[in-house]
Amino acid sequence: MFGLIDWSFIITLGVIVFTALLGAWMRARHEDRCLKDFDGYRVTVERDGSRIIWGDMRLHPTGFELIYSADVQDDGHMETSYIYYKDEYGDLHAIYRHARDLTPELQARRARSVERSLHPGLFRRARRSLRNFLSTAADSFADALTMTMGRMRVKGAALMTDTSQTYMRGISKDVFGYVGTSFDPLLEQYVGTRVVIEMVEDGVVHEHSGVFKEYSADFLELLDVYYPLPQEVDLNGKTEYRIADKITIVLDDGQLRVHNRAEQPQYLERIEVGEQQTELNAILPAGEELVVPVAAEGQAVTLYMRVASRLDMIVPRAGALIRHRAERYDPDSIFDVGLAMVRRETVDREIEKLQERLRYAPQDTGAAAKLGELLMQIGDFGEARRWLLEAKERAYRLPDHGNRVEQNLRRVERRIGAAQVGGRPAEVAQVVVAQVVVGGGDKETSEVGRRESVRSL
Repeated sequence: MFGLIDWSFIITLGVIVFTALLGAWMRARHEDRCLKDFDGYRVTVERDGSRIIWGDMRLHPTGFELIYSADVQDDGHMETSYIYYKDEYGDLHAIYRHARDLTPELQARRARSVERSLHPGLFRRARRSLRNFLSTAADSFADALTMTMGRMRVKGAALMTDTSQTYMRGISKDVFGYVGTSFDPLLEQYVGTRVVIEMVEDGVVHEHSGVFKEYSADFLELLDVYYPLPQEVDLNGKTEYRIADKITIVLDDGQLRVHNRAEQPQYLERIEVGEQQTELNAILPAGEELVVPVAAEGQAVTLYMRVASRLDMIVPRAGALIRHRAERYDPDSIFDVGLAMVRRETVDREIEKLQERLRYAPQDTGAAAKLGELLMQIGDFGEARRWLLEAKERAYRLPDHGNRVEQNLRRVERRIGAAQVGGRPAEVAQVVVAQVVVGGGDKETSEVGRRESVRSL
């Protein structure tokens, strides 16, 4: 009787049933360890295409839910949350957690988590070593299991369909994929250190610096990243605007005054007065104030800037990689120009316009600075250096007296291997008076830009 039983088929079937049950159990419990660190915190989720969603994260094995702080009225119904499925993780650009927005309880929880991760005890180190060992061995185990089951099913092949055979080949991946397969010996040595990541943002590769806390098969987690978040300041009907009690913007008596009380520099992109738009392209260092004459005349005034916000972030490994160890924090990396992956026609047209303008107005310092920046973005560092040096010679004509130009020059010099361009000291707060008049009138031709030392606030 026993000779009539195909034991290889019975054993194969038993393995299939066991691994299916084990895989189902692990799927029901598995949560990405990077996302798990943000569970219960208020986060901001940025999807590809710059779509922003925020709320309190509730993590589940199949995705996460963002609980709104206030109900949102949509067409015909009231929304209280947003559900983000695991299959949609490929559309994620980044997940941000602002340290300043945390309650004292969550701040304490974050501090404990950071301390355990960056200064692990003996038990935690042993557990991580075990996990890394399982991750390293997982692929070998999966291959061995697949080969073994392949040999065992030879006699019972007639009883197994192609679908079942395919299922059996993938069943080991279903199990071992949740054990690990996310160990990277190259990344492991950088956990707990400050690193520089390269991140693709709208087709441009930018660098960001932060403390590398954790990684998984899908994500990288970094702490204390100074990230340039876009900020649109509408001053229509307002004379004063504050951003996180660190940046004060005052519109009064024909002047726009921006004072930076933060510890990091800020980037002022442009200002719109009515339908007129003026590029500022100015870096405002910590403790300094920038003054721009504005001929508003009752028109709407909007300032576009990027604010250096300290935050924790999770980024997909598909769109970011760790490139350097960073021994120190580099403020130049906050507002870097980036390097375009694909040369766009719009950028080429803008370069041509600036080149044409400089043929007829070679003293246009703003055009030279902008041209140098665009050439940096497309990787033409030699030509970029030429125009940035031209702009530096007449830096007094720029709203920030050449802070942005000097920053770009330093990055160009590093790119082409030339000598470093020294930064200027900023021990005291300074006032930078812009030369251009925004919203009306012609550009001033005389030197009106000046610097005055003032008492730090």
